[in-house]
Amino acid sequence: MKIISLNVGIKIDNSKQVGEFIQSQNPDIVAFQEIIRNLDESVYDIYRSKEHIEKIIGKELPYSFFGPLFVARDFTKDGKIHRDFGGYIEQGNEVISKFPINEATNEFYYKAYSYDKDRTNFATEDNSRALQVVDLDIAGQKLIIINVHGTYSKDKQDSERSLAQSKYVIKVALRKKLPTIIVGDFNLFPETNSIKIINRKFRNLVVENKIKTTRPKFDDGLDKGENVVDYIFVNDQIKVNKFELIDTNISDHLPIILDFDIIKK
Repeated sequence: MKIISLNVGIKIDNSKQVGEFIQSQNPDIVAFQEIIRNLDESVYDIYRSKEHIEKIIGKELPYSFFGPLFVARDFTKDGKIHRDFGGYIEQGNEVISKFPINEATNEFYYKAYSYDKDRTNFATEDNSRALQVVDLDIAGQKLIIINVHGTYSKDKQDSERSLAQSKYVIKVALRKKLPTIIVGDFNLFPETNSIKIINRKFRNLVVENKIKTTRPKFDDGLDKGENVVDYIFVNDQIKVNKFELIDTNISDHLPIILDFDIIKK
């Protein structure tokens, strides 16, 4: 089986490119971060990524679960409109699959789902964050996918928020002794204690494969230069066949791809 993890990028008009890339890779499961669901028909085209991507890959991947983090109509910064969506949108995470979903939850660990508008102090206050936990039925075998878009920090270093986040990820991941894959944009560098907390219980395939960057040559004006912030972790019930990053500019993050099998016990 094949899973792809990708932060789509809210500020990029890339839905067609992302959808076509996913289609070309023929995955079984996709985990998106920073994907947008439009709630109004007036929402500008650039902010309708969930709708546009699903039109391209929906036939091959018919099962999906979207976990919204917040709802917004626009963002303001220092009293001025920073980003206008044209209508109400939700930003969140999504798992799309060839396999049926047994159950799924969107579990908030930092703040709660709310209306988000003022981004003046975003770097220190952040928006709400949740773990997307999806239980898939793989021909009678359960597979847990945990999809993470981590708390923001400009320097990608440890904080009280990130340490609490990692502890919660592990708590959730160890609830059931099932094949488990943790994916996402953690907004953290590999050497942080927050990432090391997860390393103690799960294989960190990005570190294991000595990946130098999960960023393309894309200047988003925020996070510049090469760095590692995206990860895939697996437990001992997942057999790793192939792990790779694809060098593409479809987003401000590189797609991470894992070919794997479930180890039957």
